[in-house]
Amino acid sequence: MPYANGGGLAIPPGTYPPGTPLIVGSHNITIERYLSEGGFAHVYVVRLDRNVNGTDTAVLKRVAVPDKESLGTLRTEVDTMRRLKGHRNVVSYIDSHASHLKAGGYEVFLLMEYCSGGGLIDLMNTRLQDRFTESEILNIFSDVVEGVACMHYLEPPLIHRDLKVENVLISGDGRCKVCDFGSSSRVIGPAMTGRECRMIEDDIQRHTTMQYRSPEMVDVYRRLPIDEKSDIWALGVLLYKLCYYTTPFEEQGQLAILNATFKFQSHPPYSERIKGLITVMLRENPRDRPNIYLVLKEVCSMRGVEVPIKDVWVLFVICVVAFIKIYFRNIHIARMRIDDGCHHPSPELQISKPRGRST
Repeated sequence: MPYANGGGLAIPPGTYPPGTPLIVGSHNITIERYLSEGGFAHVYVVRLDRNVNGTDTAVLKRVAVPDKESLGTLRTEVDTMRRLKGHRNVVSYIDSHASHLKAGGYEVFLLMEYCSGGGLIDLMNTRLQDRFTESEILNIFSDVVEGVACMHYLEPPLIHRDLKVENVLISGDGRCKVCDFGSSSRVIGPAMTGRECRMIEDDIQRHTTMQYRSPEMVDVYRRLPIDEKSDIWALGVLLYKLCYYTTPFEEQGQLAILNATFKFQSHPPYSERIKGLITVMLRENPRDRPNIYLVLKEVCSMRGVEVPIKDVWVLFVICVVAFIKIYFRNIHIARMRIDDGCHHPSPELQISKPRGRST
């Protein structure tokens, strides 16, 4: 759950007062102030007993978890954050702790980086009358795409599955960071049976946001994989929202998503190039959408900067082609040796005619 600046928020009962000491994993912390709540979670700004990444300020997410299934979602978030730790466009994991509650269920503490700039959605709300320029949009979007690329470049890849402006935070130096990894997963293969379709459908309903779902997520009976291209679709929706402050399918609903039918608004005016990028990311067939590298490459080209990541897909193809060449070259050499052996038998294999005994 992303957090926001807590100015003016009414503090709900049951929250920790400032000065409360706690232990989370190997860290001693002190509650500084309450930030926000959402679902079963309360979020606080805390003081660490020692500096982490150059600061002693962090965020504590305290979550009341009713059952093991919900606990699994928190574990997914923790495991994903651990794997992505250190990337500049991902909210950094610090520590975590889970415990049983006497009344049943669990309590989970997740300690993570504090992004003092608040949420991207909060920034958007301060710019209702003065919308983002195209340059600002590209800078924001570039950060988000880099964070997602970090997930897609893992082996095996991870997909976020709930990319949206609400799940982007802003650091003190203005850098955008992807957060909320409770919905992340490995690639989900196409369902083979009706039962598998229903299971995937239920999982999507619980872990994703309707307006950002790709056609293959809305209709799992198409039996297409839920993979990195589903994140690409969500990024297309996110980019559209940065431009127009609404999603492309807000009014038309699921049918428009299934057919990838949308229109660009006349205001604010943006270049045909950024509209073209949105269009290719929102193609109905996932195979027709670009991969994360191509998206970032186009964004960097529009910004006039170098692409900060390598094209792993090209490297993969180069390796495969090289392997195939070596494989067939070795087969060719082996066949030449066999043919050479047939036409020119080696001396030890030559059979001489029997000779009569000399008298």
